[in-house]
Amino acid sequence: MNMYQRFFFLWLSILPVFGLAQAKLKVESQRVVMGETLNYKASWGLLTIGSATTRIDKRTYNVNSNRCFKVDISGQTNGVAKLFYVRDRWMAYIDTATITTHQAFRSIREGNYQLDEQIHFDQPNRKAEVKVYDKKTKSYVLRKIYDTHDNVRDVIAGVMTFRLVDLSKYKPGEMFTVNGFYEDEGYKIDITYLGEEYIKTDTGKVKCYKVRPSIPKNNVFDGNHAITIWLSANEAQTIMRVRAKLFIGSILVELQNQ
Repeated sequence: MNMYQRFFFLWLSILPVFGLAQAKLKVESQRVVMGETLNYKASWGLLTIGSATTRIDKRTYNVNSNRCFKVDISGQTNGVAKLFYVRDRWMAYIDTATITTHQAFRSIREGNYQLDEQIHFDQPNRKAEVKVYDKKTKSYVLRKIYDTHDNVRDVIAGVMTFRLVDLSKYKPGEMFTVNGFYEDEGYKIDITYLGEEYIKTDTGKVKCYKVRPSIPKNNVFDGNHAITIWLSANEAQTIMRVRAKLFIGSILVELQNQ
């Protein structure tokens, strides 16, 4: 994986760690802003290498008798990184009450690699049915049915869930565990709340909640605590900044002026 493609790998890899697992955690779904669009840019040193956008549809949808939000995330390399083609899109239908995923889709275009995938989550039976698009038959075919944890969330529902939990009630050093499903695998990850911190943005200083997920051992990030996330310290709890330490330098993802 080249340095420029790591931008979108970073963006997608931090998303699934935000699916809070414990039933005791209150998810305040009324905080969801219908029609919200957030734009981010990523840089490596002085170079801009990519961008990402998250969108919440203006209306809700009915999926198997479940009222759902429809959320899209798209990302691409740009600037000097256009030489390393990445155009990815993720979409999910997320239960408005539980913020768990009922259906998820992803379209991956990275260099010569292409993948179109559908996932149906059977929440009561803890299953995830994964289908991929077959160019020969021009249809989606079953790849496998996986066992999952309770209240499992895809990468998009993970982001939404994290933003809907009141972080102001946490104390520095407190931790919670998460459940998720990503790339055909279920996982549990610890999140540590680090406290409040002001960060500089183009529009001035912003007070934020700072958190740090533990991530599995991998060949991209430098250590299990390489990623730090800052969320606005208000009701929206918007992701303002993400910093990830790599084995060579670091990538910074920041929210653009709204």
